[in-house]
Amino acid sequence: MGLDSIEILVKVEQTFGISIPDREAEKIITVGDFHDAVWRHLEGKYSDKCKTQLLFYRLRISFFDSFRIARNDIRPDSSVNDIFPAERRREQYFEFAAANNIKLPALTLAKPWGSFLAYFGIAAIVGGLALSLILINFFDYTKWTLFIPVAGIILTVFVSGLLNPKRTVIKPSSLREFTEKLLSMNYAAIVKDDGINRKEVELVINHILVDMAGLEMEEVTREKKIHHDLGID
Repeated sequence: MGLDSIEILVKVEQTFGISIPDREAEKIITVGDFHDAVWRHLEGKYSDKCKTQLLFYRLRISFFDSFRIARNDIRPDSSVNDIFPAERRREQYFEFAAANNIKLPALTLAKPWGSFLAYFGIAAIVGGLALSLILINFFDYTKWTLFIPVAGIILTVFVSGLLNPKRTVIKPSSLREFTEKLLSMNYAAIVKDDGINRKEVELVINHILVDMAGLEMEEVTREKKIHHDLGID
């Protein structure tokens, strides 16, 4: 298994509180194999309860208590960005996480700041590398000038930190996908007393693959080969 595969395996093991032996892990070829391997180690902890649905209703109650939004207005297709007030969103987002003792997805940059950071990073890093190569090849500068793009990386990280107050967009935006994401991030705590449902086990594994490998959820299906089809080393 490559480093990416090992990191994903470790994350899955930590999430479900299991340990998959190396010999068994080496036989995991497809996403379905991954589902089956994890489920074998969770046997005996089965529950018919749908924790996605339970989590949705818990969130709906918490949203009502925190923001006084009518329960009937909080539906699976509702936008989470409409539920969390725009004013003081960052503060209220973190307060909501602390009050409910759950992990929430990281906030992302609002437009146009996301585009600004992307273009700034390209200019600082790629531009710095181009400048280094020109100085080395045409003006006989030492290879120490290759630290220019490194400085560009550091500067981009610094600027990204400065832009943290502009990170106010919640992704995924639909409450249905947001709930699934929360289930993945908080699964161990959620199932501690309620047991485990196979469908949700597969959903959590898929979310881990998506998050750690930069995939789209639609790409992760049972028949896909983890290395060949999904490009995970």
